[in-house]
Amino acid sequence: MLSQIVRRMSLPRLAVAILALAAAVTLSLLPTWRAQAAVPTPVPASSGTDAAALAKSGKIPTGKVLLLGRIAHPVLLDVRALATRYPQHTQTVTFQSGAGKQTHTYTGPLLYDVLQAAKPSFRADVKNDSLRYAVVVHASDNYESVVSWPEIDPGYANTESLLAVTEDGKSLAADGPRLTAPKDTKGGRYVSNVISVALVRAGL
Repeated sequence: MLSQIVRRMSLPRLAVAILALAAAVTLSLLPTWRAQAAVPTPVPASSGTDAAALAKSGKIPTGKVLLLGRIAHPVLLDVRALATRYPQHTQTVTFQSGAGKQTHTYTGPLLYDVLQAAKPSFRADVKNDSLRYAVVVHASDNYESVVSWPEIDPGYANTESLLAVTEDGKSLAADGPRLTAPKDTKGGRYVSNVISVALVRAGL
């Protein structure tokens, strides 16, 4: 029946009918297209695991440190940023190393202050959730050390660990910051050439 109607119609009328049908279909689809346009295309987020893999790959530029883990604002900082964005502290420390006793003077921001500025993602529904957290400090040669959050929290042990930007008056801009552990007898946790600092939740 449809074919008979088409044969009886003149060419101009047929063209007009086709255009009208196309317009009707387009108008019917507009709400769907608008709804689809209003939904942003999802962008895959980098996970903490990906960031950690980046740190261990050695692709972080020398002299820079990546803050990652359970924080709201992951960020890549250089020594200059560490020296200008945060309050600076100076400490003279003595520790035992494989080469014997060492004494150095360091200047830089507190590890605690740097992480606080990145907004740790502690759980509000868990009592004293911060006590379950630790900081993993990673060096360019894959050396690692761990500092618990209560160690550096002023409300608990208040250990003033620095991300030092100078050692004995010499800038560490070329090599990257050094973690200090001023209450330690041994120097194992004095991590040189730091490239990443990750806040992790160690508790269940």
